[in-house]
Amino acid sequence: MYATSFLVLFLGLIVFVNNRDRGAAAPSGPIVPGSPSQLQLDYGSPIPLPKATKDVANQFIHGAVLRENLAASWADSTKAVHGGLTRAQWMTGTIPVSPFPAAAFGGVTYKVEHSRERSVLLLVSIGSIQAGVRFQEFFIEMVPSSGGAWKVNYFGPRGTAPPVPANR
Repeated sequence: MYATSFLVLFLGLIVFVNNRDRGAAAPSGPIVPGSPSQLQLDYGSPIPLPKATKDVANQFIHGAVLRENLAASWADSTKAVHGGLTRAQWMTGTIPVSPFPAAAFGGVTYKVEHSRERSVLLLVSIGSIQAGVRFQEFFIEMVPSSGGAWKVNYFGPRGTAPPVPANR
């Protein structure tokens, strides 16, 4: 009697597990084993995080976000970040980069979103030491430039869409 009940319960569980996902949507395209992902096609193969990228991110945050060294932040960034400004216009400090009050700056932490041959994307958290100023989070994308240096190609607050590859 117990054996029959257990067998019916076991078979019922098998039927339930096999049928619970029937309403789920099927994948939109064919899955080809070994095919490169879109991320790999757009940004290249994964690489270990280059140390230089954190250095450039830190320099850019101090230079542009805290407005401590606008000339260095111009050199550390691409035309995409400059937003059509000339270097002279950039040096006025009225730039398309969200500012953070330097007096409230409490340090930076980084989380790697991806590290690829043609793009490194970090989530940057800027801490505050003042009660009236909240910490802020930003995405910062860096791309390799000539000479092996990395440059900031995107900087924007979290909660907005991170950069989309140019071919999309």
